[in-house]
Amino acid sequence: MARMALTMNKQNEIERLSKMALSERQIARGAKVSRTTVRKYLALKLGSIPLKEKPILWFDTFNWSVVNSEVEDGVPLKVLWEENLESKKIAIDYPQFWKHYSKRFPEKKITMVRKFEPGSSVEIDYCDGIELIDPVTGEIITTQLFMGCLCNSRYVFAEFTLSQKSSDFLNSHVKMFKFFGGTPATVTPDNLKSAVSKTHLYDPDINPAYTRLAEHYSIAVTPARVRRPQDKAIIERSIQIFQRWFYHRVRKMTFTSLVELNKCLLEHVKLFHQKKHRIFKRTRQEMFEDEKGYLKALPEVDYLVMTHKKARQHSDCHLEFEDNFYSAPYLYRGQELDVWATENTIEIYCKQERLALHGRMKVRGKFITNKDHYPPEYIAYLEETPTTLKERAMKFGENTSLIIEKLLAGPYPLRHLRRAQGIMALTKKYSPDRVEYAMGLALEVNKIQIHYIEKIARLPINIEKIKEVKRLANEFLRGDELYQ
Repeated sequence: MARMALTMNKQNEIERLSKMALSERQIARGAKVSRTTVRKYLALKLGSIPLKEKPILWFDTFNWSVVNSEVEDGVPLKVLWEENLESKKIAIDYPQFWKHYSKRFPEKKITMVRKFEPGSSVEIDYCDGIELIDPVTGEIITTQLFMGCLCNSRYVFAEFTLSQKSSDFLNSHVKMFKFFGGTPATVTPDNLKSAVSKTHLYDPDINPAYTRLAEHYSIAVTPARVRRPQDKAIIERSIQIFQRWFYHRVRKMTFTSLVELNKCLLEHVKLFHQKKHRIFKRTRQEMFEDEKGYLKALPEVDYLVMTHKKARQHSDCHLEFEDNFYSAPYLYRGQELDVWATENTIEIYCKQERLALHGRMKVRGKFITNKDHYPPEYIAYLEETPTTLKERAMKFGENTSLIIEKLLAGPYPLRHLRRAQGIMALTKKYSPDRVEYAMGLALEVNKIQIHYIEKIARLPINIEKIKEVKRLANEFLRGDELYQ
């Protein structure tokens, strides 16, 4: 846009005031023009003041278009400032660099004001929490701050947790709805795994455990779009304001437990609700009193938090859940099953049919097995004990019974349990007479070993023709009494 020409009246006034020996400032004020205009006019027309050349400054020669193209490609402006500072192209602080850039390339984003009816929606989000210190070991424990904000009244709920896992995520929801004394129509979470199993612009897959909670409280889950914080701008701003305020108020305090930290947090949340909102000119507590009546009543039965996971059953009839192994019926080996876990129980489902119920183990690396989940032949193997082996051996034959009794005798009968099971397995492979004969020979030579007994049982002899050898009377033979 061209500059406005200096009128004749203005020129005459500048000449008149300059003859009165007034300063440039006084002349500019009297003629109602800028001092630069006064200086240029006097220098060009009257020649009374020499015209100073404007110095060339760094920001006039700096290539701002390159910086802008980098910013449009997603490079943070602070990174570009650091690079130019290191290469000695500039020598100013970041705020000045940002100021010069903003003058040349002002933001052109268009925003809109979202209006929410009372009781219509709550937005939730996480941010980094305050560190805890273990009083025994001195270990530093990180936490996460969960916060929910009612969109109409800006009334907030906050809680510190140890993680963003499904159990902590769902428990925070249950506590939030109790804190509000009701539930809104919709809840808007971020795209964390505890809320969204698979992201999609139009049809995201909600986590099954989160879906069950939503059904219990009769609320709709409407996740924000991926990398679109404007979809939940209210909680984004609320958590930023609260975090700055609360974290600086407790910056000199040390917390050693989650209970202690949350107790301090609750006290500050109450104070936060009494602060007057900058735009609405009312406190959050006052606005919540207006919105509270629009929230839906809580269900009569408290929600039992259950987490969900899909796990494939292995060939040993077990599936893995949190480093422990739980059994399921053998017919479902190789299939992907649904595992629902509460604080004390583990339930295994296949297409809405419950297959197994176990107690949840608190330690890791344990097998929790229901013997009925094994095939019949495996159940028979598991039920094989020293007592049952002896009973089977007695029914089979005298020699077999004596060998099993001998193996399982003593203070540690389980030491030879597998050998006894192997010997009894020979009864399924060879005829009873042949096994009994082999058992008898093994007893005579005191060689109770599976490979020896089986070697005898395999010999091509006719067991039925074998008769007891009797010694005939002979006066020239010594008697047995000489060897006693």
